[in-house]
Amino acid sequence: MVLMPGCAAATLLLAVPIAAALGASISGSVNDTSGNPVDNVRIDHTGARVVVTPPNIPAADGIRTDDKGHFHVVTNGPAIVVRKPGYVSQRLRVTGDAELQITLVRIRSTSLCKLVEQPIFKTKDANDVDYAAKWYYVETVSGPQGIISGRGPSYSWGAPDDLKVWASLEYTEFMDENGVIDASGRSADGTYWRMRTIFGAAAQYYRQTRETADQLDCVMDQIPAPQTRGR
Repeated sequence: MVLMPGCAAATLLLAVPIAAALGASISGSVNDTSGNPVDNVRIDHTGARVVVTPPNIPAADGIRTDDKGHFHVVTNGPAIVVRKPGYVSQRLRVTGDAELQITLVRIRSTSLCKLVEQPIFKTKDANDVDYAAKWYYVETVSGPQGIISGRGPSYSWGAPDDLKVWASLEYTEFMDENGVIDASGRSADGTYWRMRTIFGAAAQYYRQTRETADQLDCVMDQIPAPQTRGR
């Protein structure tokens, strides 16, 4: 049995203990809100490494829907993510074999900013020998808190790691038309994280209070989107 999210546009789910449904067979179909099949949809976080490249770069091997929107995957993970550029992603928990019918919703907004006034932020270079990075930070009662945005050959595989996908108490994600994944969630310790990422680049914050995360979400709107080298 697989539990479906209560709201496809938000994909906000309570987490369960990380116990893999070993060898679970998941089949299904993916449609858009008009009922048309959606092809080339990614089925990720099955226990295999997830690599996400821009749409104009040939993708690594992985499970995709066919031209009728159908897919089949055998997974060793407790949740999978169904994602495609231009759509709100869905995280689905896996507890055993299942047959699914999934509807993907088009992205209406890429902003998570909820504040009326934009926070004031500062920047600081954070380069290293194998990547270029910059801090975008705000001053809080706990000191400076911010977003680290960087790029390098091995800076990011282009997706949140399995643990974030599987263990977050809340999880929200969309994938923009350029292939950048914007994922965020609430961890078991009650702190918040967010990352915008594609292969070789990412902008992210982690272990933040709700108040600080709200400020950083607004900062995220104002900084350059992650891009792979040469784009």
